[in-house]
Amino acid sequence: MQNRLRAWTGLLLCLTAGCAGPTGDRTPSERAITLLPPPAPATPETVPTPMPAANLPTWQSLSQWTAARGWEAPRPSATVPVVTYRLVTGPHQWEFHAGSPVAYWNGIQIRLGFAPQWLEGDLWLHGLDLAKHIEPLQQPLRLSLQQPPRIVLDPGHGGSNTGTRSVVTGQWEKEYTLDWALRLSSLLTARGWAVTLTRSNDVDIPLTARVAIADAADADVFLSLHFNGAAGTNHAGGLETYCLTPVGMPSGIRREFEDDPQLVHPNNAFDEASFQLAVRLHRALLEHTGLADRGVRRARFMTVLQGQRRPAVLLEGGYLTHPEDARRIADPAFRQRLAEAVASALP
Repeated sequence: MQNRLRAWTGLLLCLTAGCAGPTGDRTPSERAITLLPPPAPATPETVPTPMPAANLPTWQSLSQWTAARGWEAPRPSATVPVVTYRLVTGPHQWEFHAGSPVAYWNGIQIRLGFAPQWLEGDLWLHGLDLAKHIEPLQQPLRLSLQQPPRIVLDPGHGGSNTGTRSVVTGQWEKEYTLDWALRLSSLLTARGWAVTLTRSNDVDIPLTARVAIADAADADVFLSLHFNGAAGTNHAGGLETYCLTPVGMPSGIRREFEDDPQLVHPNNAFDEASFQLAVRLHRALLEHTGLADRGVRRARFMTVLQGQRRPAVLLEGGYLTHPEDARRIADPAFRQRLAEAVASALP
C-alpha cells in the first residue's frame, strides 16, 4: 500500500506541475562514412571524448581486445571506400567501418557512440562501445520477470499533443500509436502478460506521469510506441529503435536539447538489458514489416526513458512524413504486424 501511495503521489505531482508533452522524433542527417588518414595513436588528447564512468580504457585495439577474450581475430574485409572490419563471435557477426558510427550486428544496423578509428594498421573501438554494445549481445537477455510478467505500453502523444500528421491520410500519430498499443495489449494479455496502458483513449498524459504509471504498476518492461516524422517528404523512411544513452557516451540524436554525457539517470542502471531488448525488438520489426533499417540508436533527452527503473525502449514504427511508410501505417493489417512483431520478441 505504501509503495502504491508513493507512486500515485508522484503521478499527481507531475500532473499538477504541467510537464511538457512528447513530440515526434526527428532524425538528423546521416553521418558520412569517410576514410580517415592514419593519425597519431589514439589517446584522450588526440581523440577528445569524455572518460567512461567505470574506468574503462578510452580506446582499445579491437585485435587486442578480442585476443584477450580468446575470440577469433577481426579481419579486414574492405579498404575502399573505407576500411571495413568483420568480427565473428560464435554465431554472430559484426561489421565496423572506420570513421563511421554505423555498425552492423548480424545485418542489423547499430549506431555506436563513437566512430571506430583506423590506427597503426588496426581498428580501434571506444571502451564504452565495447562494454555497452558488443559485450551485451554476447549474453542472454537480462530481463527479470515476475509471474505473471508485467509490462507498461505507452502510446505516444494524445489529446492536444497530436504528434506527427500522416502525409497520406491526414490522421495524427496519436491515433496510430493508440491502435498499435491496443492490438499489442490483446496479444500480450492472451500470452499471460499483465498489461498496463499509460492511456487507453485520446488524452494527453505528461511524460513524467507515464514514468509514474510504470512505477505504480511495478512493471518489468516499459515500451513507448511512436511513429516518426521529418521536414518535407523527400527523406528516407524506416524503423528506428531507441534506448537511453549510457553515461560518458554522446547521444546519437540530440535535437535542440543539451547533451551532457556525464548525466546519470535511473534507467542507466539497465543499460545492457535495455539495449539487448531494443535489438530483439528492432530485429522482429524488420522481419515482420519489411521497412528500411534505420538502426538501434541512443538518446538522452527522452523523458519517458530517463526515469524508468526497468528495461525501457522507445519504438518508431515508420515515418508518417514518408509517403510509402505512411501508406503502410494507414493499413490496419500493417499495424497488426507491428503488434505481432513486438509480441514475438518478448519472452
